Amino acid sequence: MKNLFFPLLAATALVTTACSNSLEDDANAIDPSNKTAISFVGEDNAAVTRAGFAINTHIAMHIRSNKNGLTTDGNVRETRTVASALADATLSDASFSSIEAPSDENVRYWDDAYGRSAQLSVFAVAVPGKDNTLKNDGKSLTDLLAGTSVWSNGALSEEIAWTVSADQSGTDVIGKEDLTYSNNISANGEGGAKSYNYTSSAYDTPKDGCLQFRLKDDSMQDGPGKFDQGNLKFNHAMSRITVHLKKGVGYGDGSFAFATGTNIKILNVPTAGKLDIENGSWTVETSSDINKMATTTTQSGATYSLMAQMLPGYTFAENSDVNVLEFIIDDNKYFITQGMMLDALNQGQNTSVTSLEMAQGKNYVFTITVGKSKIINVTATLEPWTDVTAANKDMDNSHIELSLFKNADGTAADHFDLYRLNDESAEINTGASEAKNWNGNYTDKAGLTQSGTVWTTDWFFENNKSFYHFRTVNEGTKIKGTTDNAVDDYFEVTSGAQTTHDYHWGAPFLTSTTSPIQYSTTNGYAATLSPAIGATNSTINLTELHMMSNINVVLRTTKSTSPDHVELEVGSNQCVVSLTYFYAKGQVKMGSGLVTPTGNLTASDAFTAPAAGLDDTDATYQKTGAFTFAVVPQALTRSEGTNLYVGITIKTPDNNQYYVVKSLSDIIATANGGSQNQATNGKVDFWYPNHRYTYTFTLTKAGIKNVTCTVEKWVNVTADNKDITLED
Repeated sequence: MKNLFFPLLAATALVTTACSNSLEDDANAIDPSNKTAISFVGEDNAAVTRAGFAINTHIAMHIRSNKNGLTTDGNVRETRTVASALADATLSDASFSSIEAPSDENVRYWDDAYGRSAQLSVFAVAVPGKDNTLKNDGKSLTDLLAGTSVWSNGALSEEIAWTVSADQSGTDVIGKEDLTYSNNISANGEGGAKSYNYTSSAYDTPKDGCLQFRLKDDSMQDGPGKFDQGNLKFNHAMSRITVHLKKGVGYGDGSFAFATGTNIKILNVPTAGKLDIENGSWTVETSSDINKMATTTTQSGATYSLMAQMLPGYTFAENSDVNVLEFIIDDNKYFITQGMMLDALNQGQNTSVTSLEMAQGKNYVFTITVGKSKIINVTATLEPWTDVTAANKDMDNSHIELSLFKNADGTAADHFDLYRLNDESAEINTGASEAKNWNGNYTDKAGLTQSGTVWTTDWFFENNKSFYHFRTVNEGTKIKGTTDNAVDDYFEVTSGAQTTHDYHWGAPFLTSTTSPIQYSTTNGYAATLSPAIGATNSTINLTELHMMSNINVVLRTTKSTSPDHVELEVGSNQCVVSLTYFYAKGQVKMGSGLVTPTGNLTASDAFTAPAAGLDDTDATYQKTGAFTFAVVPQALTRSEGTNLYVGITIKTPDNNQYYVVKSLSDIIATANGGSQNQATNGKVDFWYPNHRYTYTFTLTKAGIKNVTCTVEKWVNVTADNKDITLED
């Protein structure tokens, strides 16, 4: 779940000390003006990893003090207090909400909580953007935390009663019922206590557990020191469901309206219960219907986007016919069952669980295309290729040897040529190089001798001015370029069958580079390439990458008994899948690995067809194997020319034509294992090198339909879409 971090109460009034020096060494002060305030401060020089509240927010909290950390001797005191979190200006991952100084009556002191012997736990609740005028079950937010404003003997209850509305369509109902809680400052808490750092003179050392007094010299039994200060981490306590409804086949331009006074109903989900904020667990007391969802920002391509929230704990079960969603559109009534929703979640998350319990802080997002006959989907998956990696043995100023890892199929990566480019230092340099002049002429090719998986070159490090950029390519690849060292050499690639058009390029990358390696459409792999390498005893690692994009297309249709069925094979005749208006040729720069399309557009080229024979194992669909094609990496849309879009055409054996042109760049990646910022639910508008793109098209007599999922601000569980019919 997403957490909200709040560095709190940094005001001057709350950091006064108990005596004239800078250390709290008098825990017995009686005059309140000399007491030490319990304070919660910001992290001046530590990274904060989550954004804070968008609007000023009221916080109610319990502070519990156990003497010497003991919980069984009866020495427990607890009080209630309040504070106000200020709005976070940026809401970036590095920002946070600060807390303004509370009024005098809301300040609490260590002196009243066993002083230096205190072990403090803090349990807090807040509704983002709301103040203490919030009402839920007739109580204010502060009233929900039972207790008094003075210190009481014994621990108070940490249970919060909470109810969500049956009609959540009203103004800001979702916002008013979005409960969050904090329990990270406690015996089992993580990172909520901040201890004083005498070197940096700041509270910047995170500690697990309770707030306490810490001696300046921890080897002493007593002496000067400072009390911890706190940093609250808030967690969303609720679960959410978001539904995007798209208009499908059978609905005209003027139709597709909910029955009057309704939208989507959610059936028999947890709506009331108690949250124990000390351990973050819910006790559900009431399950009932949410009769109407709230309207949220409409997703592109959707007619309606709706959201509702509930207590966590509802479970989707495999193959369950229990209805969860119900709605009426133009007098057509639709039901979505637990089994349908779990199947959609499994597809969207690439999992195969048999049940799923809705969790705190998660928004379960479903996109449903509703037709008068069925719901149909088209998806695209994006996944990385397997890197072929080579590692050098240790070396000094002697022959360079390479030991190659084997591919997954057990064959050695042995069909390569190795080149180097000298990026010579002006002075003798026995340390690491920062030279990155990798553009130039790669004419120095290694002679290689193989012994098992170890390759020995005929190269030497001639001296300590020689620093090299190493590059690998497919064996026999012709390197082209000029005699100008400022211009990068390159090799040519062409599109075609995947089995015969798999071009490799390899280089050493920075040791800090994380896998998978990022590619820039303007600079190739330059951002993470290693500088030139000189004489060294360290291991040099080279990573080979595929320079083409592999495009796979799987066709499916309904069963032959369906009126929407399309013949994908007739006898030995199969569909013909073709790529249209694309760059079939390109160049790969030796220095950076940048791939640039060249030449004119190719009007059409056919994919390699799979073996004949349809897969009938699915209860609903027939589908083909994958039609495959290796293409030069390129954008799917262009700003100039007469043919601006890369497209795919599908011709069935009975000569029906399906065209996917402009919409190809709008298809959403419902699953992504790739390296780029082409995240799950992002548009696939560029084909990157070293990636395999698999498109699944559902062909019906009505055409091709596109269904996707989305990502919200919370931590989302995204769902593939589910086919439903009126009969369901």
